[in-house]
Amino acid sequence: MRFYIETYGCQMNQYDSRVVSSLLEREGWEKVDEWKEADFILVNTCAVRQHAEDRVFSRLGIWGKYKREKKPSLKIGILGCISQKEGENLIHRFPYLDLVAGTFVIPKISQLVKEALEHRVVALEEELLEIPPPEIEEDAVTTFISVMRGCNNFCSYCIVPYVRGRERSRSPESVIEEVKKAVSKGVKEVVLLGQNVNSYRGFSVRDGRCVDFPELLKLVNKVEGLYRIRFATSHPKDLSDELIKAVKELDKVCEHIHLPIQSGSNRILQLMNRKYTREDYLRLVEKIRKEIPEVSITTDIIVGFPGEGEKEFMETVSLVKEVEFDAAYIFKYSPRPFTSAYSLKDDVSKEEKERRLNYLLQLQKSISKKKNDIYVGKEVEVLVEKREREGWFGRTRNHKSVIISSSLPLLGKLVKVRIVRNRKGILEGYFR
Repeated sequence: MRFYIETYGCQMNQYDSRVVSSLLEREGWEKVDEWKEADFILVNTCAVRQHAEDRVFSRLGIWGKYKREKKPSLKIGILGCISQKEGENLIHRFPYLDLVAGTFVIPKISQLVKEALEHRVVALEEELLEIPPPEIEEDAVTTFISVMRGCNNFCSYCIVPYVRGRERSRSPESVIEEVKKAVSKGVKEVVLLGQNVNSYRGFSVRDGRCVDFPELLKLVNKVEGLYRIRFATSHPKDLSDELIKAVKELDKVCEHIHLPIQSGSNRILQLMNRKYTREDYLRLVEKIRKEIPEVSITTDIIVGFPGEGEKEFMETVSLVKEVEFDAAYIFKYSPRPFTSAYSLKDDVSKEEKERRLNYLLQLQKSISKKKNDIYVGKEVEVLVEKREREGWFGRTRNHKSVIISSSLPLLGKLVKVRIVRNRKGILEGYFR
C-alpha cells in the first residue's frame, strides 16, 4: 500500500507528519511524492487561521472529486488541528473522508489507517500518549525535535490550547536520546520545538527533578558531533535572563530568537491576553541585544484585531521601526472558534486588514534589506543544508539565508562564505 501526506501549518505539524510517515513505513507502507499514485491520502492540517483551513478544504474537494470519478478505492484522511476542532462534522461535510484523526492520536496512526481501510474512523480522544521520534530523512542536515506540546497561555486569538491541549514536556533524557540518534544519522543542526519552549519543564527520570529550558539547552549542547542548536517559539513574558545567558554562552546555540510581539499597542496586547506591555517588550529586546550584539530577532504580528483602530495600528508601525526586526511574519486577524476573541466583533474590514498587512510588509521588506546589506563584502559561516538550482543553500548562525556558488560537495559542511550581494532577502556568495 502506498500513502501520500501533505502538511500545512507550523514546524510542529511538519514534525508530526514525519512521525506519521515513520510509523506507516515501519508497517510496510510506501511513501509516494505524487498524490495520484497513493492508495491513501493524508493531510495534516492547521487551524490557526481561516486561510489555512480554506486551503485544506480546497484540496479535499479536488481529492474527493478524483475519488468519485476515477479511483473509488482511494482512501482519504484528515489529521491534526482541523480534525481536533471540527471532529465528526468533517465526515458530514466531506462524505468521502475515511479517517478523521486529531492531534492526540498520532502514535496510533498505523492502527487507525488499517481500520480506515475497512470502515470510517473518527479518533479524537485526548490521551496523553508518548510521541515516538520519527526516522531521520535521508541526507538531512537539520531536523526538528519536539521537546514539548500544547500551551497554557490562552492568548485570546489563539486556538492552539484547544486543539493541542495544555503544556506537556518530554523528559530531558528522551530529548537527548533523539538528538543523539539524529546526529548518528548525519544531522548537524537540531531545532527544538514547542508552542512556547520557554515554558519547558521536563521531569528527569535519572535525577528526579524538573529541568527548565536553559538547562535543557546545556544538555543538548554537550552532544558530540552536533554543530548547531536552534529553538522556536519564545513567548516574551517567559524569556528569562538564564535563557539569554544560554544563547550568549553556549557555543552551539545560534544567535537567533523568534520573539512574537503581535501588536505594538498596549490596549490591543491586553485584549490579546499577551501578559506583557509594549514597554516590557522593548526592554527585553534591548537586554537581548546588549548581551548578544550579533543576535537576529524575528517576530509575528497580527493586523486587524478587533478594536484595532488607526492609532493602535500606527503604534505597531512605530514599534517595528524602533526595533528593526530582521524578519517579521505578518498576518490578518482571523476569528477562531473556542477562543475568547471569537465573541468580539470583527470590526476591521477585509480591505483595511489588507491595507495594513501590505503597509507593514513593505516596511519590513525595507528594514530586512537594510539589515542584510550589512553582510555584503563580509565573510560569514554557513551550514550547508541542501542543493538548489542556483547553488548550495545554507544559513548563518543568526538565520540569514545564503546561496553559495561552488561546484564542490558541501552538503552538511560548515564553510566560510564571502557575500557578494543581497538579492530579494537572500544573501549570495562564493566559497573557495
